[in-house]
Amino acid sequence: MITEMVQVADLRSGMQKNWPTLACPSGSGVAFWAHEWEKHGTCSESILDQHGYFQAALNLRRQVNLLQALKNAGINPDGESYSLISIRSAIQEAVGFTPWIECNADTSRNSQLYQIYLCVDTSGKALIDCPVFPRGKCLEIVLLKMKLIKFSVFIKLLIIQYLSVLCVSEDFDFFYFVQQWPGSYCDTKHSCCYPRTGKPAADFGIHGLWPQNKDGSYPQNCNRDSSLDEDQISDLTSSLQKDWPSLSCPSSTGFRFWSHEWEKHGTCAESEEIDQHGYFEAALKLKEKANLLQALKSAGIKPDDEFYDLGSIKEAIKEATGFTPGIECNTDASRNSQIYQVFMCADISGSEFVECPVLPKRRCESKVQFPEF
Repeated sequence: MITEMVQVADLRSGMQKNWPTLACPSGSGVAFWAHEWEKHGTCSESILDQHGYFQAALNLRRQVNLLQALKNAGINPDGESYSLISIRSAIQEAVGFTPWIECNADTSRNSQLYQIYLCVDTSGKALIDCPVFPRGKCLEIVLLKMKLIKFSVFIKLLIIQYLSVLCVSEDFDFFYFVQQWPGSYCDTKHSCCYPRTGKPAADFGIHGLWPQNKDGSYPQNCNRDSSLDEDQISDLTSSLQKDWPSLSCPSSTGFRFWSHEWEKHGTCAESEEIDQHGYFEAALKLKEKANLLQALKSAGIKPDDEFYDLGSIKEAIKEATGFTPGIECNTDASRNSQIYQVFMCADISGSEFVECPVLPKRRCESKVQFPEF
């Protein structure tokens, strides 16, 4: 923790100028710097201590004057549009290395320059050619027009080294792949609302693909700047509407639900191997591999409002998939215990089922209802 700022007290004025926080509520910056140290700096602590880490970032900031580089090329923060390639070329001309550009959208959905990534050696001293770039739409669409907003440009420093890449991208041990029975969602006191596309099929639907740790803890909301881009999953939309429907009220297309799942869980699995498209595609493929409804029907367990032995439900799913599931129950409006969600575990690539290192602790009666839908 650096909340007391003891080790970096002499750097504080430089950090307030060059590494400010714009988050609400207004703050001194300490919470922001502490977050950056804990999430990223600790992964390079064997090379750079706290003071060295922040000193390195400030030194790099002095080496790389992005705003001046852009102004020298006639690119100013004046609300005008500029081509992405001209922005990249201007920075490369000034620093000698190719940058990666991240965009976001303003309230009018104009694509705009947001963050600039440059790569640094493991000492944190010298810029180098990036061995790999983050994935993103701006990198692919080189003729994209962007608005350079009227604001100072700050470096979002990313010191790329294999140690820190591993620390961020594998900061969990496995996935929970969670499917829910729609009948048990809708027959509670809270009821439900069908999607705008109509009533979903009577089948288990995906709830989420959640990074999890063996000790029972789990990461969440790992990158609040990474909002779900509808364009990146456009080819999956019809499958998501079918297999990952939203039953919450008010009725919706499902995008808000998927965005929530990405921001809370998907961002914690984001890596070179798993981008937004890869995350949702992985969940859809796992759904294809685990046909829970068919597994239960094959064992004579049907959604017919009857009660079934909890052990028989688990055994039927294990027989079909090869792995022991976790079962979560809820209660209907009459307080009958019923099968609600099924947890299975997948490896960190999200491609293969594995035995669960730990199952969630969920209380179910020995006999549970399988409601109609």
